This record gives sequence, C-alpha cells and structure tokens, in this order.
Amino acid sequence: NEDSRRGHYPFDDRLGLIGRDTPAAANEMIRSAVDHPYKVAAETFSRNHAFRVSADTIREIVGLYRGRSSAFVKGVGTGERDEADARAEIVCVMGDGTGMPMRRGCLRGVKGKDGRAKTREVKAGTIFVASKTRENEPHRDLDTTTYVATTHRTEKFGKLVRAEFDRRFGQVPETTLYITDGSRWLQTVWRNHFPFATPILDVYHALEHLKPMMLGLGIREGSKEWKYRHHYWSECIKAGKARNVLDYIWKNMRARLGKDAMREYRYYRGNLGRMKYDEYRRNGWFIGSGVIESGCKTVIGQRFKQSGMFWSLKGAKALLPLRTLHKSNRLEEFFAYLVRDLRQVDCAA
Repeated sequence: NEDSRRGHYPFDDRLGLIGRDTPAAANEMIRSAVDHPYKVAAETFSRNHAFRVSADTIREIVGLYRGRSSAFVKGVGTGERDEADARAEIVCVMGDGTGMPMRRGCLRGVKGKDGRAKTREVKAGTIFVASKTRENEPHRDLDTTTYVATTHRTEKFGKLVRAEFDRRFGQVPETTLYITDGSRWLQTVWRNHFPFATPILDVYHALEHLKPMMLGLGIREGSKEWKYRHHYWSECIKAGKARNVLDYIWKNMRARLGKDAMREYRYYRGNLGRMKYDEYRRNGWFIGSGVIESGCKTVIGQRFKQSGMFWSLKGAKALLPLRTLHKSNRLEEFFAYLVRDLRQVDCAA
C-alpha cells in the first residue's frame, strides 16, 4: 500500500501471525503480561524461551490483541455454555468501581475529590454460581466466578455484564441476586439490564452509613448513648428491621435531623426494599458484595495499581479484557478461539 507505506502478506494470515510473531509466541507473551509489568514480562519470556523481546514488543502485542479480546469478552464466538452453568439455581451478579492511575492527558474532564483527579474509574463486575450449605449458609461454587471490567460509562458496562450473563446462562436461572452498594449508576444497571434479579444492598455498606447519620444527629462518638444505639441499630439493620429504626428516628429525633443526618436518613429510606436481610438469610442468600470488592483488588489493583504505574486510556483498554479473561480462567479458551479457523501449513525444507 503506497499511501500508508504498509505491506500485506496473505501467507502471514494463513500462519496467524500476531505482528511479527507466531500465535504460540504471542500467547506466551500475553500469559506473562497479564500478571506482570511489561518489563518483567519481557525478561521472563526472554529467560524462558531463549528469545529476547523488549517491554515495547509485549506492549505492542497486547495492543494487537485489543479488538479480538474485546469482541470475545462481549460474547462473540465463545462456543458452548458450561453444563454446570445450565444447571445453576442461584446466580449472583455484583458490580463496583475502582480508580486506575492515569496519565495527566487522560484525566481531562474527570472530577477528583479535591478537583485534581489522579485516577479514572474502572467499572468491574463479577458473576458466580451460589449454593447453600447444610446449615443454610451461602456458598460460592468453586471455579464459577468470571469477571468483566471497562473504562466506559454505565450503559456500556451494563451491556458488558449482561453479555457475560447471557453467554453463561442459556435461560434466566431460578434465582438471580444483584448485590451492590447504593450507587445510582449500579441501580441503573439493575433497572436496564437485570430487572428480573432480586436487588440487595450490601449489608456492610448499609452499616457504614450509620456512623455519619449518628454524628449528624449530634450523638457523640464513644459516648454511652453512641455505644448503645450503634450496636442496637446495627443489629436491627442486620435483622431486616431498618424500617423500625427509621420510624423511631422520625418520631422521636426528627428535630435533630440536620443536613448530613437527613441525607443518610433518605439513603436508608430509598434502599429499604433492598434491605430485607432476615428474608435473604432464611433463603440462604449472600447479603454482602465482598466478592467484587476483592475482585477490584485482585483483578484490577494487583496489575494496574503497582508502584509508579500511570496508564494511557488506550493501554488500559487493551489489557483490561485480557486481564479479566485470565482471572476468569478463560485465557486458554480465548487463544483457541484465535486459531479456530487456521489450518496446518506444511512448509518444504
């Protein structure tokens, strides 16, 4: 091509080359890059294969995979569903957001807490199959957890999570639980993409809002009244009796509801339908979103938040799908998908 000064070799397509490398070599680079910084990944690959590559080479390979990995995560050509998923009775869907350190040029228009943003939000979701123990306690089934993550806005994140849900389950399971904190964008995802799911407010987030409400009511932290009310109201919330607490406050402490306390009061009022923890416990359901909070640390944090890391938006978008596939134990499935149409090529010596 004279205009772009780039050539095309049809035989390269038959070999399935990724840039200048064979699929096998490129895949080995990816296996290392999803767990380690590019420099470490290059050193590991070079040491193990007696073939020297640079960090820039591995970064380039990750970029070349971007389109296909994104399409694969969205459910294009993913093959048959897992038989275990087809039999699932209880499925949990969780979502959360976490900050990723970004280069300054990628933070234009991003609001920070003090007006100087250093991170850009990554929206992460997880889906897993749940069951119950003999004691009716919730249990996450082994090897059923998959993850998705994106830097895009709420609507695209919702479509991504729903695509993963549809990929895994041919029909809606008997019970689907949507467990998140009280963020509006997560409630929007529920309304638009999982209206059939039972929404549950993570109990630990619910309890975290007690402190600012009590401070807003003028109760001195550490006082005898504080200890009594915090313990009693916490137990009431965990027992599914948050409405009783709110009715008591409105009837007996309304005059003390300042601006901050009223904000927390309205938070609880708006989430009462998602706080039936006594009912959820009787059903043997999860009431906490610890799986996705842990996922934000292990899937995103351990790879993207290491010391000195600042990502470009392009670089983050290229690696995120590969990282989530790796943590979902689907990376080998993706590699097989890449070469599914390639045929063995015999070369004469």
